[in-house]
Amino acid sequence: MNPAHARIALLGLVLLATACAARSPGRPTEDRNVLSSEEMLKAGYPDAYATVQALRPRWLQRRGATSIRNEATIKVYLDGSLLGGLESLKQITTRSISTIRHYDELEATSRWGLDHGQGAIAVSTRKTE
Repeated sequence: MNPAHARIALLGLVLLATACAARSPGRPTEDRNVLSSEEMLKAGYPDAYATVQALRPRWLQRRGATSIRNEATIKVYLDGSLLGGLESLKQITTRSISTIRHYDELEATSRWGLDHGQGAIAVSTRKTE
């Protein structure tokens, strides 16, 4: 094997080993579809809307075309119950939230039905005992 081929083979092995390397056990995987209470409290915003707008602004953007007759909106759920549209996030204080999870169009439609073509945001509150 000539030196050029050997270098290419070595580079390929290094890239393959890097791609296959497992994450270290102490390092959590980041889910861009979830905001944790720790992340929200650290950011310091007063309500869910301001928090999402600052930390995950893409969640608030509508996608694709909507018709004039039937304007699709991003739905908001609070502890499993439909709360309303995006403006309803302003009613939820950050301190009361456990997690906020974004569902894209396909996930939301599969979970809640056909009128979720713009996706959904599900807010889970802290359980007080």
